[in-house]
Amino acid sequence: MKVHLYTDIDTLFGRASRLWMDVLVQAGHEVEFIDLGTSTEARLPDVGPCDVNLLVAGIYALPRFAKQGLPRHGKHALWMFDPLTRDASATVHRHKAGLFDAIAPGLHAVMAMDASMERYLAQHFPALTTFRLPYLVADKHVRAPLAEAQRTRDIIMLGGDTPRRREAERLFLTGSAPQSAEFIRGGLWGAARDACRAGARIGLNVHADNEHHYFDQFRTFETWAAGTAVVSDNFDGWEDFGMEPGVHLVIAELQDLPQACAELLADVSRREAMVRASQRLLRERFSPAVWQGRMLAMIEGIA
Repeated sequence: MKVHLYTDIDTLFGRASRLWMDVLVQAGHEVEFIDLGTSTEARLPDVGPCDVNLLVAGIYALPRFAKQGLPRHGKHALWMFDPLTRDASATVHRHKAGLFDAIAPGLHAVMAMDASMERYLAQHFPALTTFRLPYLVADKHVRAPLAEAQRTRDIIMLGGDTPRRREAERLFLTGSAPQSAEFIRGGLWGAARDACRAGARIGLNVHADNEHHYFDQFRTFETWAAGTAVVSDNFDGWEDFGMEPGVHLVIAELQDLPQACAELLADVSRREAMVRASQRLLRERFSPAVWQGRMLAMIEGIA
């Protein structure tokens, strides 16, 4: 097969895209990697025919596909990391749902990251072929944790600017025991992003809005791979991933996140144990070596 592998933020999703490239090339398929970049207006590149277009598409590629249509040649499979909702109050994910809905009629299959995405597709696009494929991390990207003395940040939150995250930042700054939490809202990509995660003691996950809570696989798995413990805003569905709260990560309600982080910061041995357990989970359940047979079956079945 000839596969065109698209992504829009190479320094963010490129690692997951090249994971697909490794699996497909090892199986004897021809793969061309196409980085669309961060423009939402530029024309799609004319790259010729292929059997399958594998789209690892985020906030920049989805608008382009919605406006211009999908690539002209081949069948189209989308690997979707974001949950979707038509709840108008969930502004971030409702916007992405609108873009997805615009391109869905041209898709031949979707690799859904979790049960919530599967439910959305079953409700709104029941005829669309759906596979389950979580975010994956290659073993070569799971790094040895830094020693405590080498960590230069306490708590970091990497994510876009939303009112809910502003409220979380306020809670960290104004609580009874203010925490040195850094809310980094943009401009940090690639190796700098990896180094920031690795140098922190805690990676914090806060959902974008109040209405749509889910397991943020991308942020959590990449933080674990960097060797850092995770504290997350509360969410449903953690059982599906073989996780145990308190063992692999800490989960708390929004107002309780500062206290949860304070307790974890004070307990170095607990953080170290959580990193060991979470990296073991990555290797055992979320490595491409575990999923490669199913990945190939998905793509070959679409073609």
